[in-house]
Amino acid sequence: MLQNDLARRADAVLGLKALARLGVPGNIWFLGLTSLLTDISSEMVVSILPAYLVLQLGLTPLVFGAIDGIYQGVSGLTRIAGGFLGDRAGRYKGVALFGYAASAMCKGLLLFVSSGFAIAGVILGDRIGKGIRTAPRDALIALSVKRSDLGTAFGVHRALDAIGATLGPFVAFAVLALAPRAFDAVFVVSLAFALMGILALLLFVHDPGHGDRLDPERRVSIATALHLVRSPPLRRLIVASAALSLGTISDGFLYLILHRNLQFDAAAMPLLFAGTAACYFLAAVPFGLAADRFGRRSVFLAGYGLLLLSYGLVLAPLSAAVQVCGVVILLGAYYGATDGVVAALASSVLPVHLRGTGLSTVTTMTGAARAISSVMFGYLWTVWTTRAVMQLFAVALMAAMVVAAGVLARSTEGGES
Repeated sequence: MLQNDLARRADAVLGLKALARLGVPGNIWFLGLTSLLTDISSEMVVSILPAYLVLQLGLTPLVFGAIDGIYQGVSGLTRIAGGFLGDRAGRYKGVALFGYAASAMCKGLLLFVSSGFAIAGVILGDRIGKGIRTAPRDALIALSVKRSDLGTAFGVHRALDAIGATLGPFVAFAVLALAPRAFDAVFVVSLAFALMGILALLLFVHDPGHGDRLDPERRVSIATALHLVRSPPLRRLIVASAALSLGTISDGFLYLILHRNLQFDAAAMPLLFAGTAACYFLAAVPFGLAADRFGRRSVFLAGYGLLLLSYGLVLAPLSAAVQVCGVVILLGAYYGATDGVVAALASSVLPVHLRGTGLSTVTTMTGAARAISSVMFGYLWTVWTTRAVMQLFAVALMAAMVVAAGVLARSTEGGES
């Protein structure tokens, strides 16, 4: 209660009531600031991890691959737990704070470990923290605005999140430029940004809560959470988003194909990720506003159309500059049209007291489908030509878009508003 009181006072002192009149409450801006600072911290570590593990510590690529797999995949296993805990307690801020604190602690532990096994354990803890915080944070966003403004709210948050993802690699580069091979310095700066993110959440974000929290008829249990997936609107969204994810080629694979085809300097590859994050930042709010005004389903499907266009650019006989710049821009726009919009779609059909659980279910199922897609793509790349595999995934994505359009068309318009 004291934390929420401090947050409301800060909101008033900093003049965020004026921003609220524009349709974006201060809670959204400070949740975005928390994510911005945390993403700077996380992307600093991600961007230097290959060089640190393989070049500095001398670990084998196989060990690095295992650690990278942990980093990419394990958070999905804890998202549902985080969402359920937030719904069960009705205290989304507290659960999210625990997740952010766990990740920050693990970044600090990187200063004291050097073996592959110990680093894998620390990375596992960091990803568990990410999984726990994601759904409660998104529930806080959804509970802070009217239903009609969900797309805009998630767009603003994802834009600020993307700024952090863009800045993180550059901050790490700057630290290493000032102190070559001083990876410990990167971890110290990363920890500092993580702690600033925690302070932003602790001091400036308040938990809106919901009126159902004290209603015995609305008490959250495992049974009610399991019953949630039987809801037709949510089930349709899960089916649609999972089908689309099965036809999705990850950014890393697309950039590896571009590198293989165009033979540009591998040292420039992190800049492609930063460029995509920058384009995501520019696209997130406009697509969020468009989703609220013209329909979230349409914008969501259009985002996958942009992803399909990026496949076409990679396959087309175009100049290197057109291919690289085009793919970077299209991927950023694709994220802007889908990431926050799917969260808004889910929030619009979920009961308030199960919003965290529902959001985490959607993201977990989507993440699992993307993991399957990556494994399939990696395997097929070893037995077929790159062009043949990309053509197969392009056809699969087109088929998934048709399926998703049909499935989502059965949802009521009420889920759009």
